Amino acid sequence: MERQRRHILFALCTLLLIGGHAKAQLSHRNYEVEARVHYGYMYFQNDEFHSALGRYSRHTPSYELSIHRNTYGENRWEVLHNYPSIGFTFYYSSFGNDSISAELGKVFALYPFINFPITPSETSKLTFKLGVGVSYLTNKFDPKENFHNYAIGSHVNAAINLSFEYRQRIVDRLHWVTSVGLTHFSNGATRSPNMGINIFSVATGLSWYLAAPKAHIDKRLRPKNYLFEFDGKRHFVTDYQYTLGFKDLSQQYGAHEYFFVHDLAANFMFQLTERDRLGLGIELVYDNSDKITKPDWNMYLKPGFLIAYEMMLDRVSFMFNVGLRNNVPLNSSSLGFLFYQKVAARYYFNDNLFATLAFTTYDIKADFISVGIGYHIQHKYYLPRHGKKPHRSPVFPR
Repeated sequence: MERQRRHILFALCTLLLIGGHAKAQLSHRNYEVEARVHYGYMYFQNDEFHSALGRYSRHTPSYELSIHRNTYGENRWEVLHNYPSIGFTFYYSSFGNDSISAELGKVFALYPFINFPITPSETSKLTFKLGVGVSYLTNKFDPKENFHNYAIGSHVNAAINLSFEYRQRIVDRLHWVTSVGLTHFSNGATRSPNMGINIFSVATGLSWYLAAPKAHIDKRLRPKNYLFEFDGKRHFVTDYQYTLGFKDLSQQYGAHEYFFVHDLAANFMFQLTERDRLGLGIELVYDNSDKITKPDWNMYLKPGFLIAYEMMLDRVSFMFNVGLRNNVPLNSSSLGFLFYQKVAARYYFNDNLFATLAFTTYDIKADFISVGIGYHIQHKYYLPRHGKKPHRSPVFPR
């Protein structure tokens, strides 16, 4: 514990020194450096095949160091999302126990993140942080040397962080930060076993501006300039996408090959605001690994339906899905659905074509990671104007 305190003190002193030397170079970019200490609980889903993972469920400390830039309105999406911050986090945990570390090892993670303000105050605010990156675990499953480790089957894994934060200004350039959230490590079934590691934690730390913070653009303009005016049009969107993932089930079933997962989906989305959409979707999944895990099935197509929410950031967007997917053969006389969740990032090449990276889970347990491509169509229509002669558009006539 004494050694950990020295490490924290050293990190904070380093941040102050960096701030003094970098003031001139970074005065126009609103950069902050931040250090936090986490104390959390490792959670594993236990079933009859992985009950041994229960011994990993324990309290554990972890540490992170971040550098991030607070946006101030250079781009339209920054204003629409209430000036989020963007940055990178370096995360470290030894899992807090020597006997556990002998099996799980230590984890080092680096992930980019975006932090969305929920409340608009500049002195104290609540924010939501979303980070996705890569992690390295020093130990993994090995059938001879580390056969007790059912949690992770690869050194390199995805790292996902979701957290709610509270930030309080102490002085002009120094902030106190506290948060509660989830950090997840998994390889998305690209190597087995892949139960994943979930750490629910609370954290506290300090954040330091490298130079005096730059005011938001709309706070420096008088009168305030509005970005757009409502033209009477409404929008809804349809998009269609295909993604391909794969699984490795060699440790569970001895099949030393990859199984591809094909996922075809269509979404019908209504525009809520300039920054987000909400809608419904349907999908059809063909998972080749079902031929081994469900040998008694005759038809392996698994249809599903979902609720979709999309948050847009210029060319990049985040898609969040929750839904029900069929989990019995299509020719079965009974119904059976499985609740699942999906998080995806999209990059729009133009107004229509986009690429996507998706992460699908069942009850916080990773199922597969997939990549794909999609096509987006925006439809516009005019609302009737009561008491006035309706406007007729030559492009979108009623």
